[in-house]
Amino acid sequence: MALALCLAGVAGAPGLARADPGAPQSTLARITVFGDLGYAYPVGAAERGTDARDVSFGLVPLSVRGAYDLAGDWNANVRLRYALSIPTLCASGPDCESSLGRDVAVTIGVGRALRRWRGFTAHVGLEIGWEWLTTKLSDSGVTSTRGWNGPVATLEVFWDLESRGPWSLGPALGVDAGFFSHLDLETPAGQAGGSTDIAIHAWPTISFRVGRRL
Repeated sequence: MALALCLAGVAGAPGLARADPGAPQSTLARITVFGDLGYAYPVGAAERGTDARDVSFGLVPLSVRGAYDLAGDWNANVRLRYALSIPTLCASGPDCESSLGRDVAVTIGVGRALRRWRGFTAHVGLEIGWEWLTTKLSDSGVTSTRGWNGPVATLEVFWDLESRGPWSLGPALGVDAGFFSHLDLETPAGQAGGSTDIAIHAWPTISFRVGRRL
């Protein structure tokens, strides 16, 4: 009788060791890395008395973002954006190439995944950080440079069309809004810098995003 009970226990052990297929699985990977490429249109003013469209026709931003899953559907993220600024004034191909500016922004923030609907999941995010915009004007080899920097805030919505599995991809709409508190000017005649008259500017942005959970 005892031998029969022992044999039954050994036979049942593998079944006890197997995980229940219906049980929720723990996820060790909590970090997702994203890459974005898009276009941003200038709105507002770089400084008081100017128009943002006077210094740039727009940005072509490339962003890299890392997101860390928090409790529930929340996440914390950090983003680095580097963008080429399309010059407004240039007379020739070489001058236009030399007049390309740049915009750099570093932001941190939080995001939340909304309920899955019709095959995709929407994610909303809010970030704050700092922005550096540099514009150039080149004419026959002579270049002048203007640079601004100041705080910026970002609000965006990302539609994840690949809502299951390790990959994420889809369109994103957002707006970066802020003001520049400092101006630097460099010309062949010399350099100058200091605080600037504050004016609000914004970059409404449309982009395509790809992400991979690590």
